Amino acid sequence: MITLRHSAIMLLMLLTSAANAKDQVPYATQVNDLMRYQRVTPKIATSGALSNDSIKELVKHSFRTVIDLRPEPDETQKEKLAVEAENMLYINIPVTREGIDESQLTAFKQAIAQASPPILVHCATGNKAGAMWTSYRLSEGTPPNIAFKEGRASGMNLGFEEKVKQKWCTGQVTC
Repeated sequence: MITLRHSAIMLLMLLTSAANAKDQVPYATQVNDLMRYQRVTPKIATSGALSNDSIKELVKHSFRTVIDLRPEPDETQKEKLAVEAENMLYINIPVTREGIDESQLTAFKQAIAQASPPILVHCATGNKAGAMWTSYRLSEGTPPNIAFKEGRASGMNLGFEEKVKQKWCTGQVTC
């Protein structure tokens, strides 16, 4: 009787963890074909550019949403079609070399709040994805040392880091 009960409990735990894992992003060691892939939360990851192989990798890991920060209309349109063909939601928030402004950050916050996880946030190299993640985390009250560490791990370079500091590290937030 005890063995049967323990077996039933173990099976239930296994099924529950599998169901929960489906909504979570994999760790970098579990993913192939994604440039600068970084798991930033259990439901959100960042990366650089996507290829057809990387889109297939997203499907394999049950991603549901792709947030593309690239501003190039030709490339983003091709990706939109490829992502939507795999039944994933595609959102484009164009970020230029000028940095991240209020409207882009607001659009990003709305996308994160409304999107179905797992979510991938990406750009061409990971630089803008890391900068957006840093800006988002700062806006949510994350201490700057943690927000910038996460952004660097996601691919943000020193140039974009300075732009984030100039824009978001004023007033109540000091970096």
